[in-house]
Amino acid sequence: MTRFRSLVIQSLATLLIGSATLATNLQAQSDAITVRVPFRFTVDTTTIAPGTYQFSLPSSPFLLSVVNVKTGATKMFAVHPERQREIEQRGRLVFRDAGGDNVLNEIHFPGTRVFSEVIQRRRARTMEAKKPSTDDSNSVAQR
Repeated sequence: MTRFRSLVIQSLATLLIGSATLATNLQAQSDAITVRVPFRFTVDTTTIAPGTYQFSLPSSPFLLSVVNVKTGATKMFAVHPERQREIEQRGRLVFRDAGGDNVLNEIHFPGTRVFSEVIQRRRARTMEAKKPSTDDSNSVAQR
């Protein structure tokens, strides 16, 4: 009976630790940043007007939601998580200058070492390759 009791206690402890880890991961995924972007920008092949947007990973670390705060219009884009050395203190967006177009490249969420990189579809990469290349990039930070 004591052996069975010990096994039950170990199983419950393992379940609680696993649940805490899952809850932490879900909290990190539900974090969002709201940023005012003062210029037109492109995500994948979609052009987005200047405005205030909420960026989040609502259901998966591979799916980015971009919500226009004023209109509530939502767009979804494929992303993949990447690691960075430092924990991000504030949320920020990183744009790449592609021949005069501001292309959203990275979304950094605060309090984590992981950021999301936008997956550019083949058509977007082909169009970008035809434009003169520059190494310029812009960042917009959360307040």
